[in-house]
Amino acid sequence: MTRTMIGVDSTGAGCIKIMKNDADNPRTTPDSQRSKFLYNSKYALNASIAHIERINQISSAGSVQYNYYPAGSNASNYQKMEGSGGGESTWLFRNSAFPKCKYNMPLFDVKATRTNTGRFNQQRIQRRYSGKYYNDQGGYFFMGNWYQAPWMKNFSGSVSQWGDFPYGTYAKITTSTNDDAYNRFLSRDKRLIVWNLPGNEDPSLEAPPLAPNGSKNIVLRSDKMIIAKPGYNAETANEWQVSFDSRRVPVKVIAAADIAIPAGESFYETGITLPANIALDVHFYEGSTIYYPFNPNMSNGLGADYWFSGSRIYFNSSDTMRARFMLYLDAGDPPTNGSNRVLREFTEGGQDVVQFLRPGSANPPSWADIIIDTRWPCVQIIAEGYFSVAVGSPLQTVINFDASGMFPMVKYMTKHGAGSETSVGSWTESIKLPTVRQRVYSTNSNFECGDSSHCRLTQTSATFVTNRGQPGDYYNDADNPGTWRTEGADHVLGIRYYILGIPA
Repeated sequence: MTRTMIGVDSTGAGCIKIMKNDADNPRTTPDSQRSKFLYNSKYALNASIAHIERINQISSAGSVQYNYYPAGSNASNYQKMEGSGGGESTWLFRNSAFPKCKYNMPLFDVKATRTNTGRFNQQRIQRRYSGKYYNDQGGYFFMGNWYQAPWMKNFSGSVSQWGDFPYGTYAKITTSTNDDAYNRFLSRDKRLIVWNLPGNEDPSLEAPPLAPNGSKNIVLRSDKMIIAKPGYNAETANEWQVSFDSRRVPVKVIAAADIAIPAGESFYETGITLPANIALDVHFYEGSTIYYPFNPNMSNGLGADYWFSGSRIYFNSSDTMRARFMLYLDAGDPPTNGSNRVLREFTEGGQDVVQFLRPGSANPPSWADIIIDTRWPCVQIIAEGYFSVAVGSPLQTVINFDASGMFPMVKYMTKHGAGSETSVGSWTESIKLPTVRQRVYSTNSNFECGDSSHCRLTQTSATFVTNRGQPGDYYNDADNPGTWRTEGADHVLGIRYYILGIPA
């Protein structure tokens, strides 16, 4: 059976520890040896997903209509709303649409499928063309992340139906199936993943572990399952003082690997039927260094798509490369009712499994009932922080860490100033998905745009490369051939980063 400790470790701290290898003693193994733990309630920061919202409703193929949710709400008090017409919809979300999210500007992600294939294609590359370029002398290469909307502060709608709100985001979807060099990222099905982690410079709300002080920080009984951090009373602890309970369910990684994928189509077998409410974080890379979100050596059509079918993750790649990924599950199904024990042990497919369940769950439990399952390790936050970005291109910021025995992945948001979208509205500040954007022509040796950034990730460091001050385009003006012009960019002002990992 998976080696599990419920009690006091060698430091005197009450905790729950679950080991990757039965040969390791949970009571005496140092907490610093992160790769040996599937779960450790002493770790201060926890990665959890507040919500996965699937955005695929387009209500009107004809005249414009506005739909507000919950029913009976309006432009001044909705949680989410849809403006739809002509086979297109704009969805707006106030923070109140995600009650489990505790941050004003959270870490978030958007996974978009291409309308005519149903495949997630944000890590493909498209070239920007325009009639304003003389003989196509201009434009830039960009990836799908650049096409997605920001999380906004102080939003003011361009029409009264959008309303105003202090924090939130939006998404555009369409039924259009245009399939050409100009429309690679049209989508009618997007998944908005909202994490319960700050995406800007705001500090984490997590309470730090305290020195052992005699507090009873573990409660396991038929009506309660609470594992508080060391030094906090489990009976009275708030959600930030708790490591694991029904309020603080860690991210379930139901599949993770680092695999070679060939050019063309291939698949990875997960061994379980994949539910609908999942999201894949994947780093496609070559060699031993990961470039995220993309290598700044771009060409049209480069990259890979992925999609899910049955128990498989399918890939379609432009070249031979590697894929490092974690497949997350959001427990979107409702909790069950029954008399299942809080602590459950069983064997499935020859694998010993330990589960910690929500009190009163049925047998079998739903995904929402499972708080801990030793088949799916907890995502650990190896390093995190925020730094401001100065003018410079390229400018490197190095973050060192130790991911021995783990495979790390990076998530980060870029902070920006005031902005607007003509058909939606304006805002005073935003955070965005990281994106690599590269000009086709440049006046110097650096072709990256001012809103472009990337991270070089190894086992021991993350090097963030920014380009604040660079233009967003450089082109030969078709109205005045021989005159080269520049356009601005929404420059990166700061970066909030997280280095995540699970035991390799």
